[in-house]
Amino acid sequence: MNHNPSPMSWETADVHRYEQSIALKIPGYSHMHDLMERLLAASLADNNDSHLLVAGAGGGKELALLGSRHTGWVFTGVDPSQPMIQLAEKRVEEAGIASRVRLQPVTVEALPEDTLYDGATSMLMLHFLQGIEAKRAFLMSLAARLKPGAPLIIAAVNADLRSPAHQIMMQAWKDHMLSVGVHPEEWERFAASLGRESDPICSEEMTQLLTECGFSHITRYFGAFWVEGYYAIRN
Repeated sequence: MNHNPSPMSWETADVHRYEQSIALKIPGYSHMHDLMERLLAASLADNNDSHLLVAGAGGGKELALLGSRHTGWVFTGVDPSQPMIQLAEKRVEEAGIASRVRLQPVTVEALPEDTLYDGATSMLMLHFLQGIEAKRAFLMSLAARLKPGAPLIIAAVNADLRSPAHQIMMQAWKDHMLSVGVHPEEWERFAASLGRESDPICSEEMTQLLTECGFSHITRYFGAFWVEGYYAIRN
């Protein structure tokens, strides 16, 4: 696997196009987020004033969903991409939850270590971190900012690009995307980005990495082609 591609630049990316197309690209995209909310709600049922950390908050989808369903929860959202943060700001304003959301254009590593959160989400961002050490550093930083027993919901593209099943999975995914209106050129860009702009790891590596970084009760709750969602608990 190539761990040294040029990283995708979210400063120049068409964030609006990304937001509009991602729901078409991933089968069950809305269900993945709905299940995320339900798992957090079940985990935090006894804590109506939870403070949640949203890592990769750009776009604001998780914030709008969680904030609208849980009026007592407050949120800190971080994303190093200024355009994505601006999109999140717009979405939380429209959702009427801006007073309960603090957005910062920084990484998790830049957050103070003396503030511990009741739970966290990281949806579809881990595969953009280049190399296993960057992923480990991110998850260690996330764990360091969670209370013991706090839930983490994390989703990512988890692919073994060398697997014999790779071509079949990609062909099926292509058929899905084209059938729901994704333009062929958009598919080509996406397919070319795997292993170049993104750096996915396989499911086994994902579970092992979460374990090494201080999480347990690791349970896969969602899967669609190479996209997986996991529930885990901070030790």
